[in-house]
Amino acid sequence: MSDYKTKIVAIDDVIPGMVTSQDVFTDMGQMLIGANTTLDEKHLKKLRLYQINNVPIREALIDLNSKKSNISTIYKTPEDIQQFKSFESSHGDYSLSLKQQMLDISDGMHIDVSQLFSISNDLLDIVKHKSKLFSFLNSLQNFDDYTYSHCINVSLICHTIGQWLCFSHKELMDICVAGMLHDIGKIKVDKDILTKPGPLTEAEYEIMQKHTVYGFKIVEKQDIPYNIKMAILMHHERYDGSGYPLKAKNDEINDYAKIVAIADVYDALTSDRPYRSKFTPFHVIHRFEKEYLGKLDTKFLMIFLRNIAYCYLDSWCLLSTGEEAKIVFINKHIPSKPIVQVDNVILDLSQEPDIYIQKIL
Repeated sequence: MSDYKTKIVAIDDVIPGMVTSQDVFTDMGQMLIGANTTLDEKHLKKLRLYQINNVPIREALIDLNSKKSNISTIYKTPEDIQQFKSFESSHGDYSLSLKQQMLDISDGMHIDVSQLFSISNDLLDIVKHKSKLFSFLNSLQNFDDYTYSHCINVSLICHTIGQWLCFSHKELMDICVAGMLHDIGKIKVDKDILTKPGPLTEAEYEIMQKHTVYGFKIVEKQDIPYNIKMAILMHHERYDGSGYPLKAKNDEINDYAKIVAIADVYDALTSDRPYRSKFTPFHVIHRFEKEYLGKLDTKFLMIFLRNIAYCYLDSWCLLSTGEEAKIVFINKHIPSKPIVQVDNVILDLSQEPDIYIQKIL
């Protein structure tokens, strides 16, 4: 047996000195880098040039049984614990700050795009490895003002999607601020509706839907990029025309609004709400595959699903069978059904329709 296994590493986490375990190809089938290549800065620049998001890297094999005795959360080291505590504290402070800024903006204060972008940037700087961001978000506790913590989460997810799409700095700034302000219109919605611990009535839902138009009116005359305004107005539009407020379809929907929509749905489903507990990330990925492929833009959605699934590679999980397993390979065609290792047995969940990931450990 080989002394190495393959680990799929996000390009932002690849560093010089790592060794490829397989040939790396472009989408057109051109080989960029051969297997067993020790990567340097020139290789990394080439990979980014061809928009290679994930790289197969050699990793020494470890004793599974000794690892399994240590299953805990993602926070396995003092550094991990410190990073999360710092992230959680800063996230809470920024949520309170954003609430006041949104109130001031609704009263006519000028929107400082650079300052709002710095919130997302500062929080991402705390997370040393981008693959941990989604685990950190999934571990955050409830906040009293869900709307504002949700807006920060959506901004962080939009920032990450923008990086996966190789956005320029200006585009990253705009998509982050679009995510941060997407629900600003909820300031105009009755708080009893926003915090209702149960499903909304039809009348309440009609009022809630107005937040997109309220938000657009708040920012309409502000000197900010058009794409931010359109994302605020259109983030609840759906590809098949079933969304609101305009019933827009397909390419009628602004691209930034399409990206914010994905981040918005993902964070809402992976967050605790008064009327339900949060769903596990792989359950949400499965729902995206089954319920949203005709509603959200496929080109953005599939990039999101594949990359977010890779964030949980090598994580431990609890299966619906009650067994603990390690995620060892992501199925790029069905990201919600990875290959896992249970003891010394490899299990392809795409071939096991009745088994699913119940919880990330």
